Amino acid sequence: MKIHYRVKKNTIEIIRCYGTDNRIVIPAEIQGFPVVSAAPYAFSAHKDGEEEVEVWENEDAFSFGEERLLAGEEVQEIVFPDTLKEIGRYIFYGCKKLERLEFSDTLMQVGTGAFTGCSGLKELVIHQKKGIKSCAKEILGELWQKIDVDFLYENGEAGGKRAHMVFPEHYDEAVENTPARILFTEYHGSGTNYRQCFYNKELDFAEYDSLFDMAVVMDKLEVLVDMSFGRLCYPWQLSEKAKKQYEDYIRGNLKDIGEFLVESGSLNGLELLSREKLWNREGLEHSIDVASGKKDMEISAFLMNERSRMLKEEQKAAGETENDGRPARRRKKFQL
Repeated sequence: MKIHYRVKKNTIEIIRCYGTDNRIVIPAEIQGFPVVSAAPYAFSAHKDGEEEVEVWENEDAFSFGEERLLAGEEVQEIVFPDTLKEIGRYIFYGCKKLERLEFSDTLMQVGTGAFTGCSGLKELVIHQKKGIKSCAKEILGELWQKIDVDFLYENGEAGGKRAHMVFPEHYDEAVENTPARILFTEYHGSGTNYRQCFYNKELDFAEYDSLFDMAVVMDKLEVLVDMSFGRLCYPWQLSEKAKKQYEDYIRGNLKDIGEFLVESGSLNGLELLSREKLWNREGLEHSIDVASGKKDMEISAFLMNERSRMLKEEQKAAGETENDGRPARRRKKFQL
């Protein structure tokens, strides 16, 4: 990869990147100076002209294909170094194929319109090296689509913890009531409310979790599954009340959720249901039927094993009741 840069007060500002791979990893330093900023329009194809720059080239990296300007639709993933403090205005303007951005909590200054046109962005990964503050709110505020944000806490009380937070989409549209000749705005998705759960650059986990009832009404099942599973998998700052809320939603919609997980081939999601003991007979049997219809042998085998385990647990519970000298409750036989 080749980087055009400028030296500013013994620090490096990234101007342009060239290479053959649409995954860009920016180094922490160039010529002994830390990389602390990326210039306006640095990854945008709409930048006019080229200024006087210096050139750094990674000679250790193997490259395949013809070198090209890494901007606009040529950018799919960017990893910024922990030294980066600032990104300029409209830096990603028109990068509609940008899907993933990784950076640390050193980055606190985000230029105006930085994410204009980034309709394909799906994931933010933030390394929380200093504490719990980040620029997540500023970035999310420019994006309407569903975004997954992984906060990786690396120091202090939360060291080694991870929070996987899903921020739903939000958009509005003008709807005309023709007979009344009235134009009104219709709002979709709960994303606006979730994006307000930040105070002084810190995410308020309790407020985030309190909005789930609203999300159940306004968002799609696949989004709700991602939200609830994300919080249960990585329960940082998750209260018992909030945990029960997510578990109750899953248990109450287990047939639909099981079908969705089987159809999407999410073995990890199905394993979570087992690990958290969220299965019931109806949901498990329906999921087995769906997996059988798909002829998915791996998922079918997993679900059949789960059914056998559930049966053994029921038989054990019935046996323990009999051994206590009390009559065992009559249980409906679980058909294999």
